[in-house]
Amino acid sequence: MSIGSSKVECFHAGRSSDPAEAAKKRALIVGYLTYRSDARVKNQVRVLTENGYAVDVICLDEDLEASGDMVNLLGIALPRYRGSSPLRYVYSYLGFFTKAAVAAARLSFHRRYNLAIACNMPDFLVLSVLIPRLLGARIVLDVHDPLPELYNVKFGRPNGSLGQRFLMLEERVSAWLAHRVLATHDLHARRLQAAGIPARKLRVVLNAPNSDLFRYSHQPLERPGKFRLVYHGTIAARHGLEIAFRAVHLLRHKIPEIELLLIGRGDGLEDSKRLSRKLGLDSLIRFERPLPIEQLPPLLHDCSVGLVPPRNNAANQIMLPVKLMEFAMLGVPIAAARLDPITQYFDSNAIEFFAPDSAEDLAGAIARLYEHPERCASMAREANRTALGMCANWAQNYLEAVG
Repeated sequence: MSIGSSKVECFHAGRSSDPAEAAKKRALIVGYLTYRSDARVKNQVRVLTENGYAVDVICLDEDLEASGDMVNLLGIALPRYRGSSPLRYVYSYLGFFTKAAVAAARLSFHRRYNLAIACNMPDFLVLSVLIPRLLGARIVLDVHDPLPELYNVKFGRPNGSLGQRFLMLEERVSAWLAHRVLATHDLHARRLQAAGIPARKLRVVLNAPNSDLFRYSHQPLERPGKFRLVYHGTIAARHGLEIAFRAVHLLRHKIPEIELLLIGRGDGLEDSKRLSRKLGLDSLIRFERPLPIEQLPPLLHDCSVGLVPPRNNAANQIMLPVKLMEFAMLGVPIAAARLDPITQYFDSNAIEFFAPDSAEDLAGAIARLYEHPERCASMAREANRTALGMCANWAQNYLEAVG
């Protein structure tokens, strides 16, 4: 099916009949995202299909993959912009919004949805499911990231900037159009409420890994050969990769077998490669493309320490990194920046904390994990216990939140 200049691809695994035709419940998810590597959306799709929904996902056609019996992936042919121009982001978001709104409207007239979920960024994607709403669908705005704060951090704007104020208004209006608004953790929910979103609309749905994929293992603690650090996710300056590189540089002689694996892409990829060359770390740092979520656990299991080094800025003070939860579920020991979204759930018995923005302190945290394997193993177990407690009844909580 084509929509304007966009390409929409539908995949149906198994029989050729459309699974939505036989389903009693139907859900639509719209997001400017890459489906195969978006853990949050994939987890939500899994729970919805397990509970009788046929699900359509409108997303970018970047790295689109075949789907399961109760899932249709509809890919919008639009390159995902990663750069430093606010206007280019607006243009890209508007292009996706227009095509996604047309796709959602056309689908709605022959697949009456019970539920339609718009995933930010941007928040105004909730407008793309306006037709499903008018036809009776319950509308959920899933706020993956705090867009006003990210705008200031990414583009170097001061707190209270005109752009931030506009995005706060956009956030409130978008939330007003939804029946329910999802936050990713407690501090995030408090920030959304403080911005004017009614508490009655807000629910917390954690970034919980799929426990069937992310299973606990002692394997990372066995250290076969290398002492391998790992970071996976968006490669951008705000996530503190420069701090990680400089920590590796400080440790290269103290831990001769050290190496760092980076899995991901983003607008900071080329800068990261340049810094690696500048510091003489090309033999110690390996860059890998993003992988489907299903392929991540075996690769992470082979690593000794998972790095969570976000900078101390307005956006990261509200974001609980999903990578931290994945490390904890797998039993990969963690070195993480001491930021409030992390310390609200995990303590120093579970995570080796370091001062944000300090390469020296991160190097010290990594060295402690290297030098004290018994404590390292104990921390991994404690982090896993904490994560399991956080993720208990996640599916039920999600269904209640969107229901």
